[in-house]
Amino acid sequence: MTLHDTDDGFEPTPVVQPTGAPPPTVLTAKRPDEQAHLLELLGDWVDWLTDRYRMDHRTIPPCWIEHGELIEELAALHLAWQAAYGHLAHGDAPLLWHEHFNLARQRLGDAVARSGCRATEHR
Repeated sequence: MTLHDTDDGFEPTPVVQPTGAPPPTVLTAKRPDEQAHLLELLGDWVDWLTDRYRMDHRTIPPCWIEHGELIEELAALHLAWQAAYGHLAHGDAPLLWHEHFNLARQRLGDAVARSGCRATEHR
């Protein structure tokens, strides 16, 4: 399999802003319908992320959407990913994203461990 053989359907949406990054969003400041839409988009990306990076329930449990801490961490990662792979990104932006991702994986894992959630059980 080559890199070109995989079409996982995820490419960052080009962003037309001076910095190349989409603006941060405070989910709780949005209307319920907007929150639901943003969480659906985030969920699609989280599905891609867990598959692409072979992450299991110890880092991102199926019930992540029930944990505000995980939502915030994953939303921040998604925002940074969009900026890192946007068409105005600097050449080293993906590498920097992976460095942040490595730290975020640790925080996600710590949060999941504290929650006590398992692959088939939400706590």
